Order: sequence, then C-alpha cells, then structure tokens
Amino acid sequence: MRSTKLEDSIYRDLRMEDTGMDEIENSAGEKLRSFPALSRDIFQSFYSLMPRRNADDDLSTAARKINMPILEHITQSEDYPTLKEVCEGRELPAYEAAAEFAAQTSGELDDLLSQLGGKPGAVQTLEKLEQAEKTAEDKLTALLEQLRGAPQDDPALSAAVVKAANDAESKRRQADAVNKLVDAGLAQNQAESGALIARAVSAAAERAEEVQTILGAWSDAPGDMRKTDANAALLERVRASETLRDISRYLGRFREIFAQGKRNGYAYGRGEKYALELGNDLSRALTSELAMLAVPETLPLFLRKYQHRQIKQYRRRESVYKGAGDIICCLDESGSTAGDLAAWGKAVALTLLEIAQSEGRKFALVHFSGPGRFQTDVFLPGQSSLEEKLRAAETFLGGGTDFQTPLAEAERLMREDGFENADIAFITDGECSLPEICVETLQRAQSELRFTVTGILLDEGNAGMDFSLKPFCQNIYRTSELTGEQIVGEIVLDRV
Repeated sequence: MRSTKLEDSIYRDLRMEDTGMDEIENSAGEKLRSFPALSRDIFQSFYSLMPRRNADDDLSTAARKINMPILEHITQSEDYPTLKEVCEGRELPAYEAAAEFAAQTSGELDDLLSQLGGKPGAVQTLEKLEQAEKTAEDKLTALLEQLRGAPQDDPALSAAVVKAANDAESKRRQADAVNKLVDAGLAQNQAESGALIARAVSAAAERAEEVQTILGAWSDAPGDMRKTDANAALLERVRASETLRDISRYLGRFREIFAQGKRNGYAYGRGEKYALELGNDLSRALTSELAMLAVPETLPLFLRKYQHRQIKQYRRRESVYKGAGDIICCLDESGSTAGDLAAWGKAVALTLLEIAQSEGRKFALVHFSGPGRFQTDVFLPGQSSLEEKLRAAETFLGGGTDFQTPLAEAERLMREDGFENADIAFITDGECSLPEICVETLQRAQSELRFTVTGILLDEGNAGMDFSLKPFCQNIYRTSELTGEQIVGEIVLDRV
C-alpha cells in the first residue's frame, strides 16, 4: 500500500514501545518474511481516506502471492465497511484493529499460507526461481552486449550466449510452472482462506468499535482518537471492568444525543425554550420539510415521513423551569436491576452529570436499594475527576427496593448541601408504595424547596407499575412505551 510521509510518521508513533506487535511480527516473519509489511498495509487500508496500491512490479513475490490476496479478501469482507466507518482518519481505532487482525492471522498463519501458497514452501521456491531467472537474464544481457562489442566472431563467447539463453529460458519455465501451482492452490482454497480472513476482519471490527465506544463514552474529548497517554490509560481502565464496558455501550450514544440537543436548542428571551424534534405537526414543520410537497417526486417521501412521525419540526415553546437548578439522580440499584438495566441507568445518570457540568450546576448521584441503604456521590462544578466518575459508575448496592431512603437523602442535599431548585431524576424498575404521611411531607417539601421529580420506570415487558411514582413525580417516562434513546432524547431536550 502507498502511504504519505505523515501516515508513515503516525504509524511509527503508534508502533513505538508496542512490544506485543514486535513479538507477533518477529514470530510470523519467520514463516512469512512479508508479514511486517502486511501488518503495515492492514493499518493503511483501515486508516487511509483513499487507499492506494503500489504497482505489481514493485512488489516482492511474497507480497504479490500472499499479501495482495489477503488485502483483497479484507476489502471484500462484510465487515470492511464497518471498519472503514470507524477507523478512517482515526489512528487509534485503526491501529488497534490492525493489531487485532495481525494477532488473529499470525495464530493461523500455517493454514493461511497453505491455502494461499499451495504446497508448503511453494512461495519461497517461486521467490528463489524468480530471483534466479532475473540473475540469468542479467547475465544473458551482459553477454549479448559483450558479443555486440566484439571485433570479430568469438566461438567461445557465442557458445556462452547460447548457454545463458537456454539457462534463462529454463529458469523462466520453472518459475512459470511453480507460479501456476501457487495460483491453482489459491483458486482452489478461495473459500477457506476467505473464511479465515473474514473471521480476523470481524475480530478487528469489534476491536475498533470497542475503542470508539470507550473513548466516546468516557473521554473528555470523545472525538480525539489519537494514541495519547490519557486515551491509553482510559482504554486499559475500562477494559479491566465489565461494568464500565457495559455502561459504555449506552453512554457514548447518550452523549451524542446530548451534543445534538445542545446544537439544536435555542433560548428566546426569558422563560421560553425552542428546539427541533421529529413529529407530524404540520403547523410546526420546518419549511425545508414542507418544500417536499411542491415536487411530485418528493411527495411520497413527505407522506411516508408524516406517517412515521419523522418530519422535522419546531419543538413547542414552554416555560424553562425543568433543569434550571442543580441535578440529583436517584438510581435504583436493587438486585433486580443487575446487568443491562443497571448499565442503562448508570449511562442516563452520567449523561445528566454531563449536562450539569456543562452548565456549572451541582450534581449528586444517590445510589439506593433497601431501607437505609444508599450511597451519595457529589460532583461539584469543575471539581470532579474522571476516576471519581468511574468509581461512581462501578458502584452497585444490590438488595431490595425502598423509595423513602433516596427521597430523604435528596431532601437533605437540598436543605444542607445547597442544592437549589433541584431537578430530580428518579430511575427504578420496581414498585414501592410510599406511606401517605411520607407523600404529604414530600409534597410540602416540593412546594417549599421548588424542586421537580422526573420518574423513569424500567418496566419494559411489565407495564402498569407507574402508580408507585405518580404521588411524587411530575413526569414519568416508561421503557414499555418509549425506547431508551427516545427517553434520553426527551430528558436532554428538557434540560438544555
């Protein structure tokens, strides 16, 4: 593969101190001398915006017969478009993917070489024969030049020319024969070699997506995919924790929703909010959407978007009271939420934390389960570290469910720790009826402290539990009615 000086410099920096790749290349290089060049080409094919190949005449025999078919299999695999989408122009995902591919193929190199090169040693034999052919042709050329410059016929020189010509022809025929054997083996084992390489490409795609997901979820600069000490440390930290990996699957996407919400949200004077959303209210539709009605060719597209509530429209203006103060997230960590529900809830809580940090608000995450069992993590504006977020994300209490404990802690935060006009998010998957006196006390506190409570009920597959949240929640979102991303989108639009 061709590469620019900048790409070569980037690859050198990525390879620096990577002893793992050194070991892989040294071990595989004993069987295939072109393997180090192959691993470099793999990175280039993933990273480059416009991958280009060198001319065949500039390639070694091993590169033509082994490296080139491997690259062709890669570009034809089902996962290659995914790889390009994740890796193109992003050095760390591209390098991690290339390293994963190299590790996968080096472990099965014997099988791969037999599938691509035919009989064992066939490519090495061909390489020697082609070199011998070139040497014989060079010798013949030199003798012919010598013969042309001779003043008279030289029988000995003429005999040497004939012998050299025969020798060159013999080497050419031998090389052609072995070359045909190698090509026949490649054609015969096309399916097997393609399947092996496809598995390696799939593993590389998973690796690249993992890098993108982790950095997108936890990095302070999610768009920065360079190999920095901070990114390397973050990848190592998150990979060591199954909990953090599970949260990453949601958090990266939720951060994108938040970023999009910030780009789309506009404030008008005081007390009004204005943003974009999807729906089918023609009175609030964007003019660019209505323009599709003017052309017969786009009319069906407009009707389809209308039917599926996908028309871009202005979000209705409303008073800005939600999210105007500090944020408290009460997160149910009872045993029934263990696993996917816990990861989703943590991702929502961390998205709320990012909203608070972006606007200089205080944030508190109240983990709760059974009676009296809770843990509070407080994040003050500009004073929280990534490690504190990671530790909070890894916390899981387990046990039963009690609503009084987290609500009492939220009230304490407002009265004693200065959380003003708080916006409380209450995330739970279960029922827990509050005593009537507790509900009355809570309602008086809401009036006095001017806080609102948004309930998020994780009731997918078990609808009908919202009555336990109605006494103290001004708004309730249910996973039995909305997807996770839709709920997060609504929460973000209400707070940016």
